[in-house]
Amino acid sequence: MNSILKQIVEKKRADLILMKQNSFLNLVKNKMGIIAEIKLSSPTVPFFGSKKDIIKKVIDYEQAGADAISVITEKHFFKGRPEFISRIKKKVSLPILQKDFIIDPFQIYEAKMIGANALLLIAKIVNEQTLIKFVSLCQEIGLEPIVEINDEDDFKKALATSTKIIAVNARNLETFIVDIDIACKLIKKIPNQFIKLGFSGIMSSVEVKKYQQAGAKGVLIGTALMKARNVKNYMNSLRVS
Repeated sequence: MNSILKQIVEKKRADLILMKQNSFLNLVKNKMGIIAEIKLSSPTVPFFGSKKDIIKKVIDYEQAGADAISVITEKHFFKGRPEFISRIKKKVSLPILQKDFIIDPFQIYEAKMIGANALLLIAKIVNEQTLIKFVSLCQEIGLEPIVEINDEDDFKKALATSTKIIAVNARNLETFIVDIDIACKLIKKIPNQFIKLGFSGIMSSVEVKKYQQAGAKGVLIGTALMKARNVKNYMNSLRVS
């Protein structure tokens, strides 16, 4: 192998090591993982922050010990943009989950192009066959699919896919009512071959503990972290053994 080709292959090996370290599958090793979210707005809260605050916030998340970052990129109701992910990738080394309402394969390819490490697939908004195809497409192009469920129908769809990660959202996306107890009951039903995550409703370590006791290996925290004045202190208060 000539020297230039050898250098190229060595660089590729180094890149692959970094990519594997930056995987969502490493998120939950030996502890309760925390996915810290960036969202600028929501249908129930019109303002969490502005675009100029994003980079400072993600740096704070990383320095506070977050295990991954979630970025909502939906623009009409959450004031997100896909380009947020590209900007964030330049500033932090944490794996990034893109959260959006995925209804077309184009969005999956876009997620890969902008540098997302994982992509949220909401079971509620597509039929089972489409969800199966979306999960497979993510896996084919090197994105980690995270299937989000909220009820028994979603649960059945998720089980039909090849995903490795299932997230239970305590927030019903039709009513926006949050019920962690119902979410935890659903988490307990998920077979242990899946990595289980708990989304929404976390204000303190009490809710984190509930998710953990139900079998979740990680939690996503959005609203409370976006409102936190001291990210490090708040995140430390969430830690459970």
